[in-house]
Amino acid sequence: MNAALPVLCVTVMLDVVGQLLFKRGLDGSHEAIEDSLMCRVLGSPAILCGVLVYGAEFTAWLFVLSRLDLSEAFPIATLSYVGVVLASRFLLGEMIPPRRWIATVMIAAGAALVGANA
Repeated sequence: MNAALPVLCVTVMLDVVGQLLFKRGLDGSHEAIEDSLMCRVLGSPAILCGVLVYGAEFTAWLFVLSRLDLSEAFPIATLSYVGVVLASRFLLGEMIPPRRWIATVMIAAGAALVGANA
């Protein structure tokens, strides 16, 4: 088994975690109108953690690209979109319209087709 495939899965998970941290860091930030958005972003521990997670993801992604073709790795990396939709629904309580669920399933199916050849 190619060592890059488990790392590719890690990049997907890190991307989802990073997005969740960014969202958590900005939740309620619109309520503090007196602060600029930049001050709120720079002062958010969740956003700082998200940036650190993205740094780890970047490093892992470079490892993946050094061992897999981009045309093979990138479609599988789109599973992060699936993870973000699922996490948005079940961890953040967001309502996901049916059309977005259908698109999410299509993305997952496409990634599965590409991954079947990996």
